[in-house]
Amino acid sequence: MMKLSKKIAVVLAFGLFTQNQAQNYLKYTVGNAHSHNDYQQEIPFWQAYYASFGSIEADVFLVKGKLWVAHTEKELLPDRTLESLYLDPISKQIKLNKGNIYSDSTKKLQLLIDIKQDYKTSLNALVNILKKYPEITGCPGIKMVITGARPQPGDFKNYPDYLWFDGDLDTNYTGDQLKRVGMFSADFQNLVKWNGKGIPRDEETERIKKAVEKVHVQQKPVRFYGAPDFTNAWVNLMDLDVDYINTDHIPDLKKFINTIPKNFYKSTNEYEIYQPTYKTDQTKKKVKNVILLIPDGTSLPQYYAAFTANKGKLNVFNMKSTGLSKTNSSNAYITDSAPGSTAFATGVKTKNTFVGVDDKGKALAQIPDIIAAKGMDSGLISTGDITDATPADFYAHSDNRNSSEPILKDFVNSKTKILIGGPTGGLSQENGQKIKEAKIDFYQDLKSVSTINGRTLVIDPLASRRISNGRGNWLADAFDLTLNDLKENKKGFFMMVEASQTDGGGHSNNLEQLVTELLDFDHVVGKAMKFADENKETLVIVVGDHETGGLTLLDGSLKEGWVFGNFSTNDHTSIPSSVFAYGPHSQEFTGLFENTEIFNKILSAYGIQR
Repeated sequence: MMKLSKKIAVVLAFGLFTQNQAQNYLKYTVGNAHSHNDYQQEIPFWQAYYASFGSIEADVFLVKGKLWVAHTEKELLPDRTLESLYLDPISKQIKLNKGNIYSDSTKKLQLLIDIKQDYKTSLNALVNILKKYPEITGCPGIKMVITGARPQPGDFKNYPDYLWFDGDLDTNYTGDQLKRVGMFSADFQNLVKWNGKGIPRDEETERIKKAVEKVHVQQKPVRFYGAPDFTNAWVNLMDLDVDYINTDHIPDLKKFINTIPKNFYKSTNEYEIYQPTYKTDQTKKKVKNVILLIPDGTSLPQYYAAFTANKGKLNVFNMKSTGLSKTNSSNAYITDSAPGSTAFATGVKTKNTFVGVDDKGKALAQIPDIIAAKGMDSGLISTGDITDATPADFYAHSDNRNSSEPILKDFVNSKTKILIGGPTGGLSQENGQKIKEAKIDFYQDLKSVSTINGRTLVIDPLASRRISNGRGNWLADAFDLTLNDLKENKKGFFMMVEASQTDGGGHSNNLEQLVTELLDFDHVVGKAMKFADENKETLVIVVGDHETGGLTLLDGSLKEGWVFGNFSTNDHTSIPSSVFAYGPHSQEFTGLFENTEIFNKILSAYGIQR
């Protein structure tokens, strides 16, 4: 009956594993981290302890009645004892934390003591030493587990209850013996030959799963020593439900595990995408309208993360014309948003922080002003500050992107018809008066605008909210409102739509923010493609001004809609931005080109010569 129950438990455990694989990452904390050969760290014990690791390992040799800590006998030193390196610091922290090993009483610590010589004499010495530390042996937050040379299972009972023993996968323990097993350890290289890169072979994966399941059925944690010790290996071990992640790289594993909640995202709102007709796509017909969609800080990794979260569907990926935009500014290998979209708006590379001016500070002609001379209108939308770099690049001229007051003043004097976005510090009393004098219709929320009649400025606090914080359909509504006005101009229009907060997700290394903002933006991409199909004279371009965060994708499921990533920086990178285009002249947006070519290709599609 017992054997049958175990078999059923294994089947159930495997079923739960396959169902909850995506959630495995979220259950890991630094409490699942094991500092392997901790005594070889620059600061033994303390480095792992202050990282809040759940397990620390020390190898010991019995020398003159004391347990000295070292990897080999050649490295033994009299001042490096189990007491000085581990027991004394543990005792100190328990006293400091009033009986708990950590100040957070829910956190536990396992001390894995690896006996390198005869276990009988070594364990007797350990028991004698521990008599001096009743605060340790009586602490419920400390588990001391003996590994290496250790007693036969039948002799576990001969040792104090505060000592636990490391289990062996090939040993069958009785119920009483199993009660003294603190964890199970196994040599990873004896189990499989996987080097940690890619994923294990199928048969290796099965061996690892079976080993883990065998331990979990016995309701014990498992650790593999000798396992590869870097990011991809950690990902796979977590994926396979290994309880303790073995490492010699404490800071790296600490950072990796602590950032899992921000690096993992599972979508709860799958949506269907627009199915384009492609009837005017890649034709050479002159266009009347251009819709430029800018997901700030976005390139291929961000798109693919959103594509994965929406279970393999993304409007932008239905665009057949794709390319790469080189993003460097005139004075830096890595651009910021100001010169990034100045290149789109003017066709000129400029310095970082410069808005709508060349690298000497001279004002440049921007698309809205250029097409106004042809009788065409323009509208700008952003989910950020209306005076922030990207929208400002299309109407303002400044050598400092942070000069919001003079930037907003430039909007009054520009040819841009519609500007919609979030609050700005540039709305001074003087600017408010200038907006009024220019007879610009000014609204403080989007819902107040039923139709647009003339030049319009909307500064809506809702625009600057994150989509996960209640922005709702604001961006799509702003797009519809603007499009409904601009399309009435028979001579044509230009519209720029910026998803500002995709960039914020990269800067804050928050995958949820990045993906949810990009999925919200992709709805607008679908709307733009639909309009292009209906209108037949509209070119749609999607391009980020730069990449932010150095995102890499570590794991995911197109079927289940979850993705797990990792960021290398909290700033911009030099990675070229992905370019997508749909409609007439879209074929001209393929290959690798300078970001200034976006401007040139737009004017060429309009048939405007400069």
